Amino acid sequence: MIRSLEDKRILVILLLGILFLIKIPKEEISFFFWVLGGVFFCSICDFFINYFFKKKFFLPKSAIISGFIVSGILDYHQSWFILVIFSFFAILSKHIIKFNKRHIFNPAGFSLFFASLFKIPLTWNIESNIFLIISFGLYFSYIYKKFPHIFGFLIFFMGLFIISKINPFGLISWFFIFIMLTEPETSGYGLLRGFIFGGLAGISAYFIFNFISPYDPFVGSLFVANLFNPIFLDKISLRR
Repeated sequence: MIRSLEDKRILVILLLGILFLIKIPKEEISFFFWVLGGVFFCSICDFFINYFFKKKFFLPKSAIISGFIVSGILDYHQSWFILVIFSFFAILSKHIIKFNKRHIFNPAGFSLFFASLFKIPLTWNIESNIFLIISFGLYFSYIYKKFPHIFGFLIFFMGLFIISKINPFGLISWFFIFIMLTEPETSGYGLLRGFIFGGLAGISAYFIFNFISPYDPFVGSLFVANLFNPIFLDKISLRR
């Protein structure tokens, strides 16, 4: 494999870039600059934090990913001030909110959760090609061993909606499942732990959708699952 592809984050950036390019012809020109702005704001924030406070100098690949996700999901018709605030919020959460020296929350998910609380529209424009998302997602899930997370989410999410006689396929976000839910650093590892993590997210998404409907069920469910990681899931052996 090409050396640059050894870091799987390059592949995630590649996927996000392709999804972005696919979406451009279907949107206004402001969408193009909005997404590039999100990538820039997240990257520059992460770069300066690492450079000035940690004395590290490197390409902020994780911040580029966060920038694509935040700007690709936030409604690009909002003020640029909104994009700047929530881009910086995503990166700051990674550096400030930690447990045992690890950040707890998916940075983009954390920022979008609070955007949802403030009733800022989330459009999920980044989800422009389901085939690509599932194809890349299956590969990422295999190399990062995240299938338990996906199965846990799908079983509870789909099961609860089917019981309620609601078609889950009309609601589900494959981008959320394969890219955000399974983010390596904040979702944990292990068969049982992964299944519980995904199950918590699936149950939370169902209840948010049905009982707290103004808020986005996916970023809300990810916030809940991330919150339980250091409190409960860290105690589950990785071998189980």
